[in-house]
Amino acid sequence: MGKATIVYVIGLTLIIGLALSNINRSSLDSMDTYATYFGRTMAHNIALAAANVGASRVLFDPTFGSNFSGTFSGGTYDVIWADTGMGQTFTKFMTATSSYNAGGETIRDTIRGVFNRRILSRYSWFTESETNGYKRPNGANGPYFGHSDWKITGDSVFGYAHTNSKFNLAGQPYFGKKVTATNAPSLMTLFGKKDPIYNEGYEWGVTVTRPYDNLTTLQTLANGGSPIASRVNGQDVGLEFQTDQVHVRVPYNTGATLDTTMKIADLGASKVFGVTGGDIHVKGTYQGQLTVVAMQGANPLKGNVWIDGDVVASDNPRYNPSSTDMLGLVAERMGYITKDPARTTSSVLYVQAAIYCHNGEFTAEEFWNIPKSGSVNLYGSLCQKTAGSLGVFTGAGLQNGMFYHITHDPRMVTGGPPQFPYSGNLRLVAWWEN
Repeated sequence: MGKATIVYVIGLTLIIGLALSNINRSSLDSMDTYATYFGRTMAHNIALAAANVGASRVLFDPTFGSNFSGTFSGGTYDVIWADTGMGQTFTKFMTATSSYNAGGETIRDTIRGVFNRRILSRYSWFTESETNGYKRPNGANGPYFGHSDWKITGDSVFGYAHTNSKFNLAGQPYFGKKVTATNAPSLMTLFGKKDPIYNEGYEWGVTVTRPYDNLTTLQTLANGGSPIASRVNGQDVGLEFQTDQVHVRVPYNTGATLDTTMKIADLGASKVFGVTGGDIHVKGTYQGQLTVVAMQGANPLKGNVWIDGDVVASDNPRYNPSSTDMLGLVAERMGYITKDPARTTSSVLYVQAAIYCHNGEFTAEEFWNIPKSGSVNLYGSLCQKTAGSLGVFTGAGLQNGMFYHITHDPRMVTGGPPQFPYSGNLRLVAWWEN
């Protein structure tokens, strides 16, 4: 029995020793694991804090792009910027890195953010001010100049809507996408209701800038490589689209200076055609992608785009969302629908384009002084300084002008016509954490 007892004691001692060794090792491993976890957490939080600072700076100031570094919470950080592209393709990249020492081990973390411009074709309706700003071709104000534009029960905006002032809403106008504005709206009771329908919500306190650099870029790119580049500036130009061809007339009503038919693709290597010191008249069926821009130059009454008839895509995007046909109509001053005495109450003018008016609005020529002329069916987007009107309405309905039907082209939320104007603000489009 004595020997068995000794063997038992020795065995038990070895087992207990091994167990204590394992417990001690586990304790040490736990401490190492905790230290590593703590270090990784601290490194990540430092990188995250630096990335948030960088994102905040660039979202409030799109011109910000200075690298910066420092110390925070016992570690260090670096934020590095890079950018690429120009115009609507401008993209800014942010890389935030951190370093933290945990028990002699240096732990690092990385966070990346990508920012780009917001193309203005994403809006179904955009204004600087919800007031009428009609200017006649001779520069005189229209009779409703300065009057508030109201959206009322029965009015619908199916795409994104924004104004850099405030919306005037009566009754229950409908907004299909998110509505944003610099100021909260003015509301008025109509038919016993004062309850606009915001299908995807709203946000006030939002301002979206429209830098003049948009037009400068277009003017620089316009007509590059075009055989008619030297024959259009200072003139009123007519463009009648004929699928992949375009009939060009200068001046637009006589063709005395230029009367030719050419490929749409030959109007400019950058797919931008422009006139400085003149107007552009458009109509017809187009194929491919093109942005047309009319600049004022030295003549403050020029820089207008006139729609003389239907302007539609060869491959109709309304029925084929994969259509690559896309047109931008950009006016530094006004966009007019030309008067046409042949229009009747059942007439429909079809326009498939993204329209942009920098200093004016899209409107019907003398809308208050023409008979009932049917309706305008716009499939695309509309961005303007003031809220253009197409007709005069009373309690009895349309009295003069045209009805307005706007349907947003969903292709233009993320991509628009070549070099179409964009917001000066940047937006966060991608965020990656290690």
